[in-house]
Amino acid sequence: MAGACSATVMAKAPTQIELDTLAKQLSVNYELLSAKPDVCPAPHQAQCYLSRLTLSAPYDVKSNSWSVYFSQLMPIYSTDSAQFSITHINGDLHQIKPTAAFTGFKANTPISIEFYTQESQITRSEFMPNYMLASSGLKSRVIDSTKTTLDPDTKLELQPYLAPFLTLEQLQTSKDDATVWMGAEYLYQNETKATLSKAPLSVIPKPADLTVLTGEVVDLSQGLNLQLDDTNQAQLSAALTRLTSFGIKQHSQGIATTINFDLPGNVPEAYTLSMQHDQIAISASSLSGVFYALQSIAGLVSLENLTIPALKITDAPRYPFRGMHIDVARNFRSKAFILNTIEQMAAYKLNKLHLHLADDEGWRLAIKDLPELTEVGATRCLDLTEQACLLPQLGAGLNKGAAVNGYYNQADYIEILKHAQAHFIEVIPSLDMPGHSRAAIIAMEARFNSLTAQGKSAQALKYRLVEPADKTNYNSIQHYNDNTLNVCLDSTYQFIDKVLDEVNALHVQAGVPFKTYHIGADETAGAWVDSPSCKALKQQQPELHSFNGYFIEKVSSLVAGKGLKVAGWSDGMSDVALKNMPKTVQSNAWATLSEEGHQVAHRHANQGWDVVLSSPDVTYFDFPYQSHPQEPGNHWASRAIDSKKVFGFMPDNLPAHAEIWQSVKSQNYSADDRQSIRTKKFHGLQGHLWSELLRSDRQAEYMLYPRLLALAERAWHKAPWELEYKTQGVKYDQNTGHFKTALKQQKEADWQRFAALVGFKELAKLEQAGRFYRIPSVAARAIDNNVDAFIPYPGLTIEYQNSDGQWLKYKADSKPVSAQQVRAISVNGLRKGRALEL
Repeated sequence: MAGACSATVMAKAPTQIELDTLAKQLSVNYELLSAKPDVCPAPHQAQCYLSRLTLSAPYDVKSNSWSVYFSQLMPIYSTDSAQFSITHINGDLHQIKPTAAFTGFKANTPISIEFYTQESQITRSEFMPNYMLASSGLKSRVIDSTKTTLDPDTKLELQPYLAPFLTLEQLQTSKDDATVWMGAEYLYQNETKATLSKAPLSVIPKPADLTVLTGEVVDLSQGLNLQLDDTNQAQLSAALTRLTSFGIKQHSQGIATTINFDLPGNVPEAYTLSMQHDQIAISASSLSGVFYALQSIAGLVSLENLTIPALKITDAPRYPFRGMHIDVARNFRSKAFILNTIEQMAAYKLNKLHLHLADDEGWRLAIKDLPELTEVGATRCLDLTEQACLLPQLGAGLNKGAAVNGYYNQADYIEILKHAQAHFIEVIPSLDMPGHSRAAIIAMEARFNSLTAQGKSAQALKYRLVEPADKTNYNSIQHYNDNTLNVCLDSTYQFIDKVLDEVNALHVQAGVPFKTYHIGADETAGAWVDSPSCKALKQQQPELHSFNGYFIEKVSSLVAGKGLKVAGWSDGMSDVALKNMPKTVQSNAWATLSEEGHQVAHRHANQGWDVVLSSPDVTYFDFPYQSHPQEPGNHWASRAIDSKKVFGFMPDNLPAHAEIWQSVKSQNYSADDRQSIRTKKFHGLQGHLWSELLRSDRQAEYMLYPRLLALAERAWHKAPWELEYKTQGVKYDQNTGHFKTALKQQKEADWQRFAALVGFKELAKLEQAGRFYRIPSVAARAIDNNVDAFIPYPGLTIEYQNSDGQWLKYKADSKPVSAQQVRAISVNGLRKGRALEL
């Protein structure tokens, strides 16, 4: 089947050339027909979605000795096709296979397969690329028509295989889902116009106090003359490098800058900053305070103007823990991405990097003596035996060298640790267990098989994570049937002990203390029911309350015994007996606020744990900015998390959001705090970037910026407009009226300050650093024979498309009569934002 095959017949099994040609020319088109069909077939009547796949070839194909493997996030369970079967393999991997009734493809004659999938799948980014054509004995190929491309204007991912989403049938997940289509008209009605025409004198995150002093202006183009010994100055090099990139150099002729360590030590990151035209004075109790004072100097200036008034800042953080969680396990993120993210975190005074290094789809850190963890566990390809790689989940395709695969070798991890330390950021590694452990399980099974074949049975068993005699049938939340390690095996704990010792050794080599380990501890989905080892353990310990709790308690003891702080997700941490846990514990409270999520956060804080708020309705940056089909992201906890929502978070008063927010289905909800009153403070706030749907570093940065700036604002600064927590317990809903008009006005004024800083100063800094921030969507409406348009961040240019298809600059003082589409442009003018129709 070479060249222009117009009517070739593939008799029986194809040759490699025939398979390759079909992979290049087979057309695959996916349509989401309805995300809320009238009837869902059994056994998933409660929720499903209806889709259609259409296959066609430009020539006759008679062979049925092939199949297509593809990723569908939720399991397909009902297929309406006599010619094809669809089988759920594991996780999200499915197989399409011709049946005996398949008579072949006739040239240019499409064949469609309609099918129902359980649960919901709603955003375009959830429909995975890279369908793989396979035939026994041949090399598999990715079908060209299922590959993604890049939009030349926006540089965002395009999915040519996926039909357009045009109706609410493709936006709403059920009959009671009131999610709106956030187009230009909706944004015009619901967003507010910028009120400031220039950047105010302020910083992100906002300082506790900023006072303008009398005296001459401070011209920072003169540079700084930092009066500090070489050792301390070297530890501030990251902040000084950033200042230099803005044109503020460190040299002997610069403005005399004195540093005094004379503040009380109870808040080590606090500082004061006094700036006069000929003298800058910084007071702190530690180098971290000095570092943040220098970052505030960077925040005061724009790239175009290095002159500021004389002023004094007095500042201290709201929370000691101000974090960002980066998932590099589902889809890998390059070392450069992590280093760049660290720099931006530090620029906005975030101080914890929670690095999610292992999950079902990948193990991303090289561990001494266990090469299989990265040789097998860090790559995905189509090897159904999984002796060479993991299954190609999440549309990973066939290329082991693709950007979604990979790992950090020991030198990489050491470099990350050192770079974080230079930016006063603690790295908190996590190798999620006991669920989400499939990469480790498969890798250790490959090790077991290899050593067993060499006759090394005892060595093979040492780090084995599963028990062959365990016949438990379970289904994880990501639809795996084999992703949970066995918590009743001694070899499981030998493995964890080994891994922790090797991670600690890397910290020692880096000269960076290993302080906190996040064990994961969530989503184990009914494993171990038929495990002989677990049955034996239960007989030995009849008081054992839960196997998951047993695991968390035992690993927590192991972690604490190594001098480390224990951290975990709140659902798993709720399985433990408090008396069996170490004294110091971190719990990431990630229950959805609209589903009484405040209760577990309060309970864990009250029992003396350090609660880090991880509320998915506002801190999960893998969710879309807006509910629009073209916006990438997940959807289960929120349909829209823009920067203004993050900015408006009131983390000390979780139940109060029932007054101002809605549920994931855009329904009002209530939050009753009368039986769950919080008596102790929260420890911190963390943003999260999960990576299931993020197939490139560029996509990840789009989701991260500028939301990271709003996260930093709330983690560092408590705004006066935030509702104070009521210690007597209150029930909140849309009608309770605690958030008064005056507070709403204060909040809006504060947002205008923040938005002006972002638009006039910070986007340009992100751009200079090479970060791929999201360009905001344009709000627009045709009114009285002209088009009124605006964006939330002032300072960016808006364009409109006229009836001839030309893109022209929008001018507020000479508005066009009509427009087909509107969009905004990046600061440097080289990149376009997503266009919206009017």
